[in-house]
Amino acid sequence: MMEKIVKSDNLQLWTESIGNKQDIPCLLISGAGAPAKFWSDNFCRQLVEADYFVIRYDHRDQGLSDAVDWDTNPYTVKDLADDAIQILNAYEIKKAHVVGHSMGGRIAQLLAIYYADRLFSFTSMSVATAGKIGLPPKEVMDILLENKPIQDFAKDLPSFMRSWKILNGDYEVDEEMAKQYTQDFYIRSKHPVGVAWNHIRCQEDFNDLRKQLKNNTVPGLFIHGEKDPLIPVQGAKDTAQATANSKLIIIPGMGHMFFNRKLESQIANFLLAHFKKIH
Repeated sequence: MMEKIVKSDNLQLWTESIGNKQDIPCLLISGAGAPAKFWSDNFCRQLVEADYFVIRYDHRDQGLSDAVDWDTNPYTVKDLADDAIQILNAYEIKKAHVVGHSMGGRIAQLLAIYYADRLFSFTSMSVATAGKIGLPPKEVMDILLENKPIQDFAKDLPSFMRSWKILNGDYEVDEEMAKQYTQDFYIRSKHPVGVAWNHIRCQEDFNDLRKQLKNNTVPGLFIHGEKDPLIPVQGAKDTAQATANSKLIIIPGMGHMFFNRKLESQIANFLLAHFKKIH
């Protein structure tokens, strides 16, 4: 594993590469408020062992990347997509597989639209950009909103675990996996632990992408959990149906997150099968 600081839009972004740079590149993009290590070491290792060069990174306003003053420098999801391109440039990568989860899936879709020549493929997970999404059920939001970190990992952890449980669908939460992910917010970050408001704000005016995706030329894969409590599975169906040159995989019992080793490995296998159709 090798760390590299990449400059984009006058910001310093923390990135990490794993594997052999001579292998086929794969860029992993986390969701809103999620650090690079949303993509666990085990997940990355599975891709590396299949001869892929993996890069994960912290978005601006997350982890070890720079913070942004929203009032003076607001940004868009397209700006986050441009960050991803600057990362590929910094690693001297002409073309890569791109995989995004939640907001990262929106970024992956924008990359397919605006930077098709830089992508071997794109994968969009646990997000929808077509159809009516709507708000999550009240009982889900009540549990998520109960989580109000006080910057103390031990005291905050129980609330995080309740959130992860409801977001994990029918799959049992791997507690060690979820704890390690949560602890990353505290030990590998220069930002207060809490709601990533800037990531939320940048998505408020995000438009339906159906018109752009109908002309998609990049091999696309949509992965969605049947039991996703945040983004109803119908949204994924609508988006995949609107996207040319794409495939949809719905995983029974999966929620929005995947804190489960068996499920994590299954998702990695879906990605590898998608990649291997291209090479």
